[in-house]
Amino acid sequence: MRLCGRGHQNIRLAEVCSVCGSRELSMPQRQPSTNMRIFHVVALIIPFVVLTLFTLAYLAVFVKSLFTNPQAVLPLMLLGLVLGLLWLLWIQLSSFLKRLLFGQSGREKRK
Repeated sequence: MRLCGRGHQNIRLAEVCSVCGSRELSMPQRQPSTNMRIFHVVALIIPFVVLTLFTLAYLAVFVKSLFTNPQAVLPLMLLGLVLGLLWLLWIQLSSFLKRLLFGQSGREKRK
């Protein structure tokens, strides 16, 4: 994506702004390499799948324990807290890797 001096968005190959006709366009954002895309998949998708499976298993055990042995719920709640912190860590990691690989996010470009 290329931007003109007024902030209009243009396609990567544009030489002239499609909105105002300005020839002063920014340099296009670099494309991530294939290795970086593979790293992105391995670093984000695999932990997401593992966390999802652990979360589903945790919910099944928690609900079963809630009905069969309510006294054992407190340790499971602490495990749920740890699981929530792991989700938070994954969200922060995914945000960092997206900025690293693809530059600024769409929200930051608009500001």
